[in-house]
Amino acid sequence: MSGEGQRARRGRARDHSKDQAVLEATIKVLASEGLAGLSMDRVAAVSGVSKVTVYTRWASKNALIGAALAYLQVDHVPKGTGRVRDDLVAHLRAMRQQYYESGGMALLGNCLADEPSSGELLARIRESTLLPRRAHFAEVLRAGVERGELRTDIDVERATSLVVGSLYADHVAGRPMGPDWEESVVDDLLRGLRA
Repeated sequence: MSGEGQRARRGRARDHSKDQAVLEATIKVLASEGLAGLSMDRVAAVSGVSKVTVYTRWASKNALIGAALAYLQVDHVPKGTGRVRDDLVAHLRAMRQQYYESGGMALLGNCLADEPSSGELLARIRESTLLPRRAHFAEVLRAGVERGELRTDIDVERATSLVVGSLYADHVAGRPMGPDWEESVVDDLLRGLRA
C-alpha cells in the first residue's frame, strides 16, 4: 500500500493534550466524588472533550481508572545527592506537592471510604503510586545505611512508614505545615536513625 493510502487509513494524528485532560479529569472526579460519582460521561464533561473521545481512548471505566492511576505514577523522582537528609527532604517535598496538585489526599480518602466496594481501586492506587513512592524512600534509607550515615539495625520499612505517614497524619490532624515542614519531619526521624 502506498504512503498516501496508509495515511488516509490512519486518520488525523492523536491529540495527546486531550488524553492528559481526560486523565486529569478522571483523577479530579475520583478525588471530589469518589468511585460512585465517576462515569465516562462525567469525565467527558469535566475534561471538556466529547464522550466519543473518551470511549475511543478507553473502552471501559476500569480501563480509564487504570490509565489515570498510571498517569499519577511517581515519574518525577528527585535526583539523589548522596546525603540521606537532603534526599529524604526532597522526596517528602515532591510527595507533598504531588498530593496537593492532584487532590491525592481526597482521592485516597474516597478510596478508603469506598474500600468495602472498591478494594480493587485501592489495590491499584497502592500498586501505581503508594508502593513505588515508598520504594524510593526506602532506597534512600538503605543507601544511608550502606554509607554509614544511618545505623545498620534500622527497620527500613518502618522508617519509611514514619516519614511517609507524617504527611497523612499531619494533614488529617489539620496541623500547620509550613515551608520547612519537610526538614523538621526528616530531622526528627533522623535523630533516632543516625549511626
